Amino acid sequence: MENIKSNGFLRALLFDILGLLVSVLMIYVTSRAVTGISAAMAYDATMSVKKNLLYENVNNMIIYIDNEKDAYVKEHPDASEEEIESSLQQIVRNRIYTEEHLDGAYMWIQKVLDYNGGDNYAIRLIHPNLPDTEGCYLSTEEVNQMGMKAYEIELEGIKADGEIYQNYAFKKLESDEVSEKVTYAKLYKPFDWIICMGVNLDDIDHYRLQAQARIHSYQTIIMSTVISLWLLLLFVIFFIFRRTQIGTYEKKNKELESKLNVDVLTGASSRSYGERLLASEFKEFQSGKRDTLLLMMDIDYYKQFNDNYGHEVGDKVLKAFVTAIRESVRITDSVIRWGGDEFIVVLQKVSPDMMQAMADKILDAIRSITLEEMPASQKITSSVGMTYFDIADTDYKDIISRADAALYKAKEAGRNNWKTA
Repeated sequence: MENIKSNGFLRALLFDILGLLVSVLMIYVTSRAVTGISAAMAYDATMSVKKNLLYENVNNMIIYIDNEKDAYVKEHPDASEEEIESSLQQIVRNRIYTEEHLDGAYMWIQKVLDYNGGDNYAIRLIHPNLPDTEGCYLSTEEVNQMGMKAYEIELEGIKADGEIYQNYAFKKLESDEVSEKVTYAKLYKPFDWIICMGVNLDDIDHYRLQAQARIHSYQTIIMSTVISLWLLLLFVIFFIFRRTQIGTYEKKNKELESKLNVDVLTGASSRSYGERLLASEFKEFQSGKRDTLLLMMDIDYYKQFNDNYGHEVGDKVLKAFVTAIRESVRITDSVIRWGGDEFIVVLQKVSPDMMQAMADKILDAIRSITLEEMPASQKITSSVGMTYFDIADTDYKDIISRADAALYKAKEAGRNNWKTA
């Protein structure tokens, strides 16, 4: 049974440890996935913010151009389209060159000359980051640092939807460094202008790292919490196992103690218990705390019950004998099976003048025993030897010797009586 419980605990402990490892692994894998997802979400969120920035600024510029165009036409109703466009170009250039945007974003404008593309399909009108290129012709065949034909892609998007977002490499504002940027371009049809705005993506990594740092922090907290919970579970399992084990040991000890202290057949106290009790009673006597009366008794002619009625009936006689004695004494008194059909009764605080009445009461109870396996004429009787501890005694064995001698005298006197020593 102990091996089964130990094996069960070891299995539970093993499963708990495996569960801990699996949980930590799952948390790690999940957190890595969440980190990647969160980084992607941070990237997408940042891109969305940047695209909104570009969209709003470009469309605000178109509104501004329309307003300036209307104002110019009112002031110069006879102006030609070329004059209007030239005037608006200068107004817009001044604004683009003086306007500042977040994250180093800037705006530029190019004019489409040929919607079919090819060399000289457009001319760069305004570019604050590359002012020397203003007035230069552009080609849809030009390939940028990312290996893309950015102008061709831009033109096709403009022709299809009137606007387009795209990513490509370009020179930073006020720097010769080339980096990836996201751009938004929209066609202003009255002048065939493509109004563009771009912003560098360098700080995307900053947002990604921030998201990863937050996830790592959450990951650490979650893993610490899970590990703590698993360790707590391990402790609880170990605690329960130990309590169960201790309880089992205590139960077995009590069972063993009970077996050692109780005679299995009759239910009387065992001889080993009786020896410990008498040793304790002798110490109490020596300290002057109490007097103890001891009765040594056996069943008269017990062998005949076994011979005439069988050992099963003989066992019933022993049980009935113990029951009769117990019903005659106090609950604090002890009935001990000393061996075979010989018993010792230990009576505490019984004065000499009560001794005779106590002995007669016990003998009367024994005489009244009846068993259905025996005829009513078959009586059960007992011989009893009684004595107290004496100041001359050196240990409890002395009182037993005197009681045994008194029992022998009772037998010599015809049995079914008591004698003292």
